[in-house]
Amino acid sequence: AVVVALALTGNYQRSNQGHPTLHLLMGSTLGALVVSWSDLWGMSVLSSVPIAVSLALATCGALFFARGAVTALIMTALPEERRLIPAIVVAGDTRGELALDVASGYRVASTVVLDKRQAEIRPQEFARLIQRTRAATVIVVGGVKRSQFDKVLEISMRAGCEVLCTPPGFGIAGVRATMARCGPYGFVQVGAPALTWHQLFAKRCVDVAGALAALVATAPMWAIVALAIRLDSPGPVLFSQERVGLGGRRFRMLKFRTMRQGADQEKAVLAHLNVTGDSRLFKIPDDPRISRVGKFLRRWSIDELPQFLNVVMGHMSLVGPRPFFETDFEDYEEHHFRRLGAKPGITGVWQVSGRRSVMDFEEVVRMDTGYIDDWSLWLDLKILMSTLPAVLQRKGAC
Repeated sequence: AVVVALALTGNYQRSNQGHPTLHLLMGSTLGALVVSWSDLWGMSVLSSVPIAVSLALATCGALFFARGAVTALIMTALPEERRLIPAIVVAGDTRGELALDVASGYRVASTVVLDKRQAEIRPQEFARLIQRTRAATVIVVGGVKRSQFDKVLEISMRAGCEVLCTPPGFGIAGVRATMARCGPYGFVQVGAPALTWHQLFAKRCVDVAGALAALVATAPMWAIVALAIRLDSPGPVLFSQERVGLGGRRFRMLKFRTMRQGADQEKAVLAHLNVTGDSRLFKIPDDPRISRVGKFLRRWSIDELPQFLNVVMGHMSLVGPRPFFETDFEDYEEHHFRRLGAKPGITGVWQVSGRRSVMDFEEVVRMDTGYIDDWSLWLDLKILMSTLPAVLQRKGAC
């Protein structure tokens, strides 16, 4: 029953991206319902539903473990030549050369670059190349002319190879392609990465539940922190600062105050101490504006706790790019604005990777945009699970 259910929900279809958690859970649930159907029909709902739910979760967990074990065994036992599909890459120019990751399931057996030195596909040579490399796939990237693509397609299909090609806009950050049908025609639909409504709903549910749980768990700490801040230096306990979030919307981000009053006005005076040399990534080791209690709060990221209120109010998410200042827009290049494509988060890839050691703003942007492009609920959970160890090791402190 479980095997049939997994097949019906698409878990046995070939996929280079792996099968999402939702598909696996759907297959496990359907299988569990089939197995426990007689109990659901004959017993009361209150007593039978927990059995079906437990069976579905246990099945899904066992499948995750089994798939992980099989993948690890294959990665260890088989060399790359045996487990990866050989592919020939046809590139429109040298900039289009493709470096395939092991996780893609393919390996580059040969590369054909159509530049000034070889502007044309030679059919006989290309056919012999497929035969010699035993390629099962031909991947076309970059600006290959239509006449050249037609030749590649004809030769590849005749040789029994599958053909993969990049969509228009290949190489432009943030481009995502999907298949769309319009009557009898099939089109490649190109657009920016965007979460579906059920993904947004799932992420929001996790945000609200996680933030409320964190607020309840840390409530006793708030009074102690507030008292320590007031005794250490004059000024309010909470510090709010205008930041920019999803789509460029402004909001007031909350933190426990870790600096003396008026510290914002001193930023320009201390700009020469910024170790990154980039105003968009402002870091000063042993910042003189930070109070004694503030150093402790920052060391253990306790100053971030009030941001759980921002999450509940919908300004922020538990996981996402860090919010930034509107004044940073003046120095932003076009691709930097892609950070506005997700709600800012309390934690993120940058934080769990050790933000103290990252001194390049472009690297920060790369991490943030990579998170936006590859978002999944499982990725959020992995980042959340990695946050506490990062805090304890003080990777995220700055």
